[in-house]
Amino acid sequence: MNLYPKAQLYYFLRLSFRKNIMSKFCDKVLCKIKEEKIEPKPKWHFLLKDYFVWLAFAVSLIVGALAFCVALSIILDNDWDIYRYLSLSPAKHILLSLPYIWIFAILLFLGLALYNYKHTKSGYRSGTFVVLGLSVVGSVVLGSVFHSLGMGRKIDRIFSQNIPLYQNVHCCCNRKDIWTQPEKGLLGGRILNIRKEDEFDIEDFGGIIWQIEKNNETLIRGPVLIIENEEVKLIGEKRTEKRFRAREIRPWAGK
Repeated sequence: MNLYPKAQLYYFLRLSFRKNIMSKFCDKVLCKIKEEKIEPKPKWHFLLKDYFVWLAFAVSLIVGALAFCVALSIILDNDWDIYRYLSLSPAKHILLSLPYIWIFAILLFLGLALYNYKHTKSGYRSGTFVVLGLSVVGSVVLGSVFHSLGMGRKIDRIFSQNIPLYQNVHCCCNRKDIWTQPEKGLLGGRILNIRKEDEFDIEDFGGIIWQIEKNNETLIRGPVLIIENEEVKLIGEKRTEKRFRAREIRPWAGK
């Protein structure tokens, strides 16, 4: 009579036990499939899901690029040199002027882009930092293209005109409030009429009408036009209650 060596017997018993367990498990699965009438999903279902995830990734990347575009426009158009009129340090002026809501939007949509890419069919193959880095580069490049087309200023202007709270939440300070401080030498508003070559009237953001003086020494910066309905920023000094002498005139969008 042939006897199995102990090792072979142990292997045989272990294999038999596994087969028995797997057989019972398969029987349970088949029974559940029959009871619940589960059917395999068609291939197009998985393809459609993958296409949808790729679309969500692309949308997240584009919206993130638009947010970067607006933030870039706000930062480049900001008057970083007026901190001395506001009695602020340069560092504090920077912290108060950064477009935090757009920075948050950039981070949010970068996160969504990463999440959506990781859920694509091949997303597991790429490392998190690689995908995040490529998403950042894509947003910066695409956002820079949008900025060159002037989209950042347009979006910022649309939000400013149609969302009342936007000026208060897109950064820590309201830009219009900053430029409604004639006693500190800062005044902004819309040109109402041209009195003569060196005088014109503007309506500030509080609805007050000011008579503006300028002369040959007044510095006119950027693509600003002294015409009716043009919005401008003025740096100068308050002469009387509603009279202001401009040393510098800047366009409202830009500097």
